[in-house]
Amino acid sequence: MDPNQTKIIELLREVHLIAVKEIDRLNLRIAELESTSRRQPEAVVTERPAKPPFPSKSSEVEMMNEQQVADYLNTSVGVMRKWRLFRKGPRFAKIGRAVRYRRQDVDAWLDSCSGLR
Repeated sequence: MDPNQTKIIELLREVHLIAVKEIDRLNLRIAELESTSRRQPEAVVTERPAKPPFPSKSSEVEMMNEQQVADYLNTSVGVMRKWRLFRKGPRFAKIGRAVRYRRQDVDAWLDSCSGLR
């Protein structure tokens, strides 16, 4: 390999490391912003009527948004986004700009996690 190719490869590795660090930094910032938005004063937060988070009809395909899945898995939306970026976590579908998860895919992924057995 000639010296120019070696330099190019090393530069690409550096760029890749910088990109990965930036993605991690942004994901941490997203999680930080989400946690601060959840800590708003109670006077500002308006109560929504209580409703079950997931429909119980077994004949329909149950679709959940990323917030519902994050609550279901007791994690943050930032983690859900990171999993999608790195192709980890439960299967998802994009409907336009919306990200949706089928309940059965989330449960199947959860069953496949070896740490839960």
